[in-house]
Amino acid sequence: MHLRLDCVDKIQSSFFHIHIDKILIYNSNELMLATMKKSILIFFLIIFLCTNLYGQIDNVEHTVSDNTVPLNLVFHNIGWNFLNSFTYNYGANFIGAGLGTWAFIETGADLHWRNIAYNNSTLANSGLSAVYIGVIVPAVTPITLYLIGKNNQDKKMQIAALALTQTLALTLAIQSPLKMITGREEPAIVNHGNHRRGLATDDFSKKFDWFNMDFVKGWPSGHTANAFSAAAAITEIYKDNFWLKVGAYSYAALIGFGMSVNVHWASEAFAGALIGYAIGKTVGKSFNQLLEKDIDSNNLSFYFVPNGFGVVKRF
Repeated sequence: MHLRLDCVDKIQSSFFHIHIDKILIYNSNELMLATMKKSILIFFLIIFLCTNLYGQIDNVEHTVSDNTVPLNLVFHNIGWNFLNSFTYNYGANFIGAGLGTWAFIETGADLHWRNIAYNNSTLANSGLSAVYIGVIVPAVTPITLYLIGKNNQDKKMQIAALALTQTLALTLAIQSPLKMITGREEPAIVNHGNHRRGLATDDFSKKFDWFNMDFVKGWPSGHTANAFSAAAAITEIYKDNFWLKVGAYSYAALIGFGMSVNVHWASEAFAGALIGYAIGKTVGKSFNQLLEKDIDSNNLSFYFVPNGFGVVKRF
């Protein structure tokens, strides 16, 4: 009888510890998520302030001495670039991203592509490299280009590095709120980090958890948006370099493909590509003006100030 009670006590004690551990892990994850959400909101505030501080400045003379481009040039026209990203190509990229996603879902293309990756572990696991590369490359490339450009006194390379930095910041500032609003359920293809593999039989491509405030998961693919925005920006500055264009867009396409067979729906990669391209083209053209001194005469923009908003047509 005593032995039995001891066993019961041990079982209850073990259950108690496991239960406490789960609570601690849960609270830790919730705390981490809350901290990340606060950080991203602070980032958005900084972008808003930059929009009001720098967004209304059109022609600013930047001092460049000894072929060294100052780091604060990363804020060049940042407000206009943020707003012009939405109006690039008259907003067709953002509209196309939304309509394209709807078409992928309604035709069953999203579910079909998801199931191909789900049933092919080699294909799904091949996309895992895109998850890591899509984070490392955007972070390392601008720093590397700037240091090499500064060492070689290459003004154009330094400007390209700062353009890539601004492109990354604006892409994050645009795609993160979209994720927080849409909250689309993941394709559940693989077990990776906080991504969990699900069942292959259910069609959940239409499930959106609106305004769930999770800026990591959801629509569009941030990795793909970052890749295409960087490719569009760098090729806009180096317009005549054919092989750079081939390499940059090949890299972006591979990132998009990898995400579509791993942690994102195909439509999310498609949307990320269109949105990222609009951002990259906008930023690339803006920074290219520092080299070519060519102001686009057909520039339609929205602007915001604390007490109102408006539309500006530059001539």
